[in-house]
Amino acid sequence: MRRAVIACEMLKDELTKAMKLAGSDLPIVWMDTKYHNNPSLLHEKLQEKIDGLEGYEEILLTYGACGNAVINLKATTARLVIPKTEDCISMILSRPGKTFIRLKNTYFLTRAWIDSDANLLKDFKRTVEKYGRKRAERLFKKMLHSYDKLMLIDTGAYNIGEYVAKAEEIAKLADMSLFVEKGSIWMLEKLISGPYEEFCVVPKGGVVTFDDLGFSSEKPAIIQKI
Repeated sequence: MRRAVIACEMLKDELTKAMKLAGSDLPIVWMDTKYHNNPSLLHEKLQEKIDGLEGYEEILLTYGACGNAVINLKATTARLVIPKTEDCISMILSRPGKTFIRLKNTYFLTRAWIDSDANLLKDFKRTVEKYGRKRAERLFKKMLHSYDKLMLIDTGAYNIGEYVAKAEEIAKLADMSLFVEKGSIWMLEKLISGPYEEFCVVPKGGVVTFDDLGFSSEKPAIIQKI
């Protein structure tokens, strides 16, 4: 079976490790993280990539609902396999056979979040250049007022010791308490190797629905801005 992966660059460390563990060399189409903050645009770009992958029988997506970006995607060229999860955060924090409960008032970080072009530290420094440090600190705290905890996720796919200091800097600027939580790449490993009990499988010609993902249509979209 000819298979390909469409993957968010936010999960590059984790997917690379999962594929290495699985001994897989499937072709990967990487999606720019800039689409993450705009679910409608992400939906459009995902559909473009799916439409362009002709000659494949199965396309694996490293996306959950992701702000409902995957809802109504059409399996135009091949069957689609999508994790039944809310987003990449729940994907790397969930455990097999257990219901994932998202911590409230918590901002989540990994290496990819910290190193992204639109990360919090870079945003803060740009704001300092524009408004000065005192006003930048007020704006930064106002922007993150709904968060009081900062979680650095240790997925085992990168050297977390190199990122604790940066996470501490963000936590200090935003008056949040920092803690490190062990993550997992089990869902990505299963996406590559199967079986697909925890996944939405849409046959060629089908359309992704809320029911396919195990969500009701009234479920609010969850998305953490980068």
